[in-house]
Amino acid sequence: MRFILAPLVAILLATPAFAGSPLNRIAAVVDDDAILETEVKQRIADVEHQFSVRRQTLPDAADLRNQVMEQLILQRLQLGQAERAGVRIDDNTLNASLTDIARQNGMTLEQFRQRLETEKPGSYSDVRDQVRNEMIVSRYRNRRLQDRIRITDQDIDSFLASPQGEAALATEYRLAHILISVPEAATPPQQDEARRKAEEALAALRAGQALEQVAARFSSGDSALKGGDLGWRKEAQLPTLFADQVRGLKKGEFSGPVRTPAGFHVLAMLDRRGAEQMVVHQRQVRHILVKPSEILSLEDAQQKASDLRSRLDKDPADFPNLARTYSDDPGSARNGGDVGWVSPGEMVGSFETMMNQTAVNSISPVFESQFGWHILQVLGERDQDMTREYRRNLARQALYGRKFDEALELWMREIRAEAYVEIKAAEAP
Repeated sequence: MRFILAPLVAILLATPAFAGSPLNRIAAVVDDDAILETEVKQRIADVEHQFSVRRQTLPDAADLRNQVMEQLILQRLQLGQAERAGVRIDDNTLNASLTDIARQNGMTLEQFRQRLETEKPGSYSDVRDQVRNEMIVSRYRNRRLQDRIRITDQDIDSFLASPQGEAALATEYRLAHILISVPEAATPPQQDEARRKAEEALAALRAGQALEQVAARFSSGDSALKGGDLGWRKEAQLPTLFADQVRGLKKGEFSGPVRTPAGFHVLAMLDRRGAEQMVVHQRQVRHILVKPSEILSLEDAQQKASDLRSRLDKDPADFPNLARTYSDDPGSARNGGDVGWVSPGEMVGSFETMMNQTAVNSISPVFESQFGWHILQVLGERDQDMTREYRRNLARQALYGRKFDEALELWMREIRAEAYVEIKAAEAP
């Protein structure tokens, strides 16, 4: 999961520790849980820091506290429901997210831990808990909203036929560039020298040197320390000279030098996506899912999946029968666990990773996803033209994104109305 971004950590690093003894007064009761005044003050300090960084005017203190209190109440309610539903984040998944956060702040995970502990002893443990809780809430929230958002084939057809659909499906390019700048009144020798450097950078890339190293060495662009990455852009958002160069580039190819008023550019195609022809590598898979429940703990579910895996060691051909009998995925269980041909990006990350690591005609070890414990078998692989399906999947994602925020607001309003919440009077200033 990558929904936790670097600004969160900037706040955590910059927020000072509170002086004196902990404030253990209860600020609110939420069902069987409590929110402490310490938590409220810490969250207010975080918000104040965000406003300060953005140079925005803070709301009235009472309004700010009310908003913060509502955020904490909703988070506590969602976390409580998620924990009762058995949603867990294992240490490997948590460490992967923390590593991403550290990387976004220009650090390794160990450097990140040391930085936090230097700023405030014990804060790394607090950050781990906060990130874990946000991941649990996000995973549970997505699971609940999937059941509420319905997108029909007619919705997709209408979207594809609309101007909004056409714009959403236009080809996007993820480009990086290396800029060798040229003074506004450059002399011919200065221009020649800039072109020579651009050609040297292009040659280095084509020889296999890392883009980040070449960009840091040659580029004067403001994205040089990010490998020159310009992010995802549609063709209409690119300079005309860039657009002419990139149309024929494949992922991993380079072009240039391209002359603009700013200087000479070398372009790298990091990736491209859109409505062009999509030939994808698919794998045919079947699986068995064992889901935790109110009567089956996470550990018991894992043990049940391990027992099934041991039976498959003795008789791999029994996979369809075991799936029909024991799998908690009703859609595939009735077909012996068969989920058909799977394209990249269709499955959750842990499932796709294990699928790609498992050889054809082999059975995976037991592994965990947000849905429970899985065993999968890869039956075959092929290259398939998925242009139509890809277009429709992009349309479905766009429509899902439109409906997600509305569904989320309605759901949170419901759980807030159904909960017992008692907000205590705020401390006198």
